[in-house]
Order: sequence, then C-alpha cells, then structure tokens
Amino acid sequence: MKKKRIYWAITIIILCIVSGLIYVKMQGGQAVETTVTEKGEIKQYIEDIAVVKSNKRQTVYIEGAGKINNIEVNVGDYVKKGDVLLTMDKQDLELKLKDATAKIEAAKAQLASTDSSNYVNKIEIAQAAVDSAKVNYESITRDLNNAKTLFESDAISQQELNKAEDAYKTAEVTLKSANLQVEDAKDGAPDYLKDGYMAVIEQAVILRDSVMREIEKQQVLASIDGIILEKLVDENSMGVTGTVAFLIGDIKSLELEGNILSDDIYKVQIGNEVEVSGKAMGDLSVEGKIIKIAPEAKNITSSLGVNQKRVPVTIQINGETSLLRPGYDLDIKIITQVKSDTLVIPDSAVFDYKGSSCVFIVDSGKAVIREIKKGIESEKTIEVLEGLKEGEKILIKPDNNIKEGMKIKLG
Repeated sequence: MKKKRIYWAITIIILCIVSGLIYVKMQGGQAVETTVTEKGEIKQYIEDIAVVKSNKRQTVYIEGAGKINNIEVNVGDYVKKGDVLLTMDKQDLELKLKDATAKIEAAKAQLASTDSSNYVNKIEIAQAAVDSAKVNYESITRDLNNAKTLFESDAISQQELNKAEDAYKTAEVTLKSANLQVEDAKDGAPDYLKDGYMAVIEQAVILRDSVMREIEKQQVLASIDGIILEKLVDENSMGVTGTVAFLIGDIKSLELEGNILSDDIYKVQIGNEVEVSGKAMGDLSVEGKIIKIAPEAKNITSSLGVNQKRVPVTIQINGETSLLRPGYDLDIKIITQVKSDTLVIPDSAVFDYKGSSCVFIVDSGKAVIREIKKGIESEKTIEVLEGLKEGEKILIKPDNNIKEGMKIKLG
C-alpha cells in the first residue's frame, strides 16, 4: 500500500509539472513562423516526363535485294539528302545490263539493214529479172502472132495455138511479177519487217532500263538531311526488298512527346503552355505548348512495372534546342490553369481538421483554426476561395504542438 501511494504521488507531481509547463508555454507564447495573406498569380500544372523527338523523321527502306557489301554511315552521323547509306552486290545485274545493251545494238543493226541503200543489189537483180522477162515476153508475143497466122491457114492445129497462147500468158505474168519485185526493192524492206525489228529494240530498251533501275536500288540513299538515329542492318547480311535499314531525323526540327495519365488528360487542351527543363539542358529551361493530343490512350508500363493507361501528347518547343538530341528525357510541367489577382497561401499552411481544410490564423496573439475552401493548387501554393481575407496573418508551418487558443510568439 505504501508503494502505491508513492507511485500515485509521483504521477500527480509529474502531471502538475507538465500542466504547469503547458500553461507557462501558452502564456509565454509558442514561437512560430507566420505570413500575411496576399493576392497573386497561381498556376496549376501536370508534371511528367517527355522524350525529345525529331518531327521530321524518315524511315529508309531497302528497295533492292542482295548481299549488303558496305554500310557507309553509323548512328549519330550527319547526312545530306542523296548521300549513299549502303550498297549491295550488283554483279549479276551488271551482266544482265550488258546482255540487254547487246540486244539493243543487234536489233539496231538489223533495222539498219532494212534501209533502201542496202537494197541496191536487190534492185539490180530484180531489174535484170525484168529485162529477161521482157525479152521472153516479146519473143513469146511474136511466137503467138505467128501461131495465129499459121492456124488461120490451117498450118497448125488448135492445140498448138492454145499452147502458144498459154506461153504468152505465162510470160506476161512473169514480166508483171518482175516489175513488182523491182518496185518492192526500190521501196526497201517491208513495213512488217521494220516493225518487227523496232519491237525488238523497244523490248530490249525496256529490259535495259528495268535492269538499270534495279542497279540503282542496290544503293540506299538518304531521303532527307539529318542524323542517323537508328541503323537496323549489318554488313555481309542479305538485304531484302522492304527491309527497314535506317531511321533519319532532322535535329534542327525537334519536338517533345509525352504520355499523360488518362485520369489527368481531361485537364489538358491544345495550346496549353509547357515549362520544359532537365539535366540535359543544365540550368536552361524553355517554354513550349501542346500542339497535338492523341485520340486514344495506350497501355504503357512504368519504370516500376505498373501498367498504366496514358494518352500521347505532342509539345512544340519554343526556344533554344541546340543542346537537345532525339531520345533525351526532359521534365515537363503542363500549365492547365492560371489565375491572377487571387488569394494565394503556402500549401504548408493548410492541414486537415475534422474533414475540412483549415489554417491557423493569428487573432489577438493567439492561434485560431479557420476553415477554408481551396481552389487550384500548384507545387507549393494553394488558392483560397473562401475563409480568408487579404492581409490576415497565418501560420506557415503549424505542427502538432500548436493548439487552438495557444498564445503565439512571432518568430
């Protein structure tokens, strides 16, 4: 019993001391940091990360086919439009080109042979045939006239007269045929023969041009000025038509691509200003604006392995970009709302109390809890719509030691 009485006596003494200290402290005042409420500007924004991209990018494909002999560039190299990026084997195509060229020359030679100047001998031969046929015709004509006279005097039979007439007709036809051959020889080769040789030449030219185009495709050329962002093929591998070989980007024309959480995208609009910064820029920061919002969200896995629905947005950079390169990660703040001439207080001054947002104001040297209605919030400040007036004094960083009614000593 004696021990219990001693225990309770000690407890009462401690409580008295603590109560006394609290009372003294309340009477003496708790040293706190305060500020006077005032109006200003507040920006609400969404923070995220965006990737630098070239908005003038070209995917370069292999159009030919064959073994890749040489790759002339590496990732990071600057190229101009028309520069050779890689070459593929073209020996077989060069042989086909020689064959097509030879066929053209052969067909041209055949066509040249149909020229009338090459038909002089044929004309002379045909004319000789005419002369011979004419002599024969005249001889047969005389024989026919003699036969007629003899027949009238009953010196020959009807059969012999008929034979003479048939010979005459044959000689006449032979003469006409010889004359036609002379005319054909003078006109040169027949049109159908010339047309045939021309068709052969056209086909050979088409083949040659086709082979030349195939040879051209054995080189892959830069389609724009820029730097090689990606190289997707290797030397001594087989190039196949349609294979992606390079990705080229214009580093003078850059933009940012961000992916905003689908829960926040409703706040973002085309034209929203963006503050851009990051380690890649050092102390430099630039401004930008939202120029494109994708029509649908996509699944993206975060660095922590969390699958999230995010909506891609494109940001135009308005400022110095010489330090930036495609692929850099930068910090962005998308300004979704701006208010000016509104009451703004530090966010550290606000705390939850009985389900409401509250602050401590200083009233007659004492801490008094005041319920407020918050507006938009930024990184370190909060807009106050109701509950405070401009010029009132509030505690900046109230802690658990501050009690309502406690006397305040300004620190």
